[in-house]
Amino acid sequence: FQHRVGSRTGGGGVASFSETNAQRRERLRLLALETIDLSKDPYMLKNHLGSYECKLCLTLHTNEGSYLAHTQGKKHQDNVKRRAAKEASEGPQPALAKPK
Repeated sequence: FQHRVGSRTGGGGVASFSETNAQRRERLRLLALETIDLSKDPYMLKNHLGSYECKLCLTLHTNEGSYLAHTQGKKHQDNVKRRAAKEASEGPQPALAKPK
């Protein structure tokens, strides 16, 4: 690192784009985990393997950060809008009678 262009002595070198991108993503993931409560998400399911599933999109995620990124993505947002439109057009669903 000491002979890179733009680095100072003892500065540890200039961080590459991929290093700064990874640090940025980690900061954003931690911030999202603090602000969004996953226990209230109706579409999240944690399976027996420790992976996270989106029941709406039928996708599998290895960690909470990946799931959070998915929920902010276009595919998930489109599916949420589609589900809301479908429920609005059908009206309230009657409760199913439980057999005794």
